[in-house]
Amino acid sequence: MRTNQVKAVLKQGQVSFGSWLSLPSPIAARLTARVGFDWLMVDMEHSPMNYTMMAEIVGVILDARGPAPFVRVSENTLGNVKQVLDSGAWGILCPMVNSAAEATEIVSWCKYPPAGLRSIGGMLAPLGFDVSRSEYLSHSNNEVLVAVQIESKAGLDNVDEILAVPGIDIAFIGPNDLHAGLGLTPALESNEPLFHEALATIKAAATRNKVAMGILASTGEVAAQHAKNGFQFIGATADSWALVNGLTQTLKTVKG
Repeated sequence: MRTNQVKAVLKQGQVSFGSWLSLPSPIAARLTARVGFDWLMVDMEHSPMNYTMMAEIVGVILDARGPAPFVRVSENTLGNVKQVLDSGAWGILCPMVNSAAEATEIVSWCKYPPAGLRSIGGMLAPLGFDVSRSEYLSHSNNEVLVAVQIESKAGLDNVDEILAVPGIDIAFIGPNDLHAGLGLTPALESNEPLFHEALATIKAAATRNKVAMGILASTGEVAAQHAKNGFQFIGATADSWALVNGLTQTLKTVKG
């Protein structure tokens, strides 16, 4: 069985870098999967991505035999999580998690009985780990990664209880929404004291509960700094950003 190397790296206290995939394009994913990132996050929350496209992109990533394929769901429901994991994804990211009760439900949706409520079926999930269905059923509970986003005032207030839920691997900070939830202008980074106080609160809770911290960065330089500041699961870019930024820089260059 293939090992979820990102989950293993996080348990060792090491850092992994990835990229968001928001373009509904297997071709773009195929190219990105060979760049060398540790993981790729297929975004179903803020992109025009349907389940068929998501499953195709997950398959493309798996066939590259490099980065781990993860998916951010559009809404935290049993059906959404089941569809993603049954597509072969190695883990999920759930947005706007505000309570321990929500976190407990999410973990249960990712685990087969008796540990959870995930139902059995589908052919693509075992393919994701190169195993038979019986082997997948025996080992996937340990390999599937569960990440929750702390990105609201409620999530911040309840962060200790959320991260104390067994089975949570990553506390992922959504910087734009966290800024907004604190009454600040949305941004990926800022010098706002309230935002940095919130980061410190989340970091302390993650440390107490032995949960890795994740965040999205605006540039590679910022991503590297996040790693120095204790973050382990860091989104360094996105396919759409890289496309627009690269084209913009080239246009500026050719126009002098």
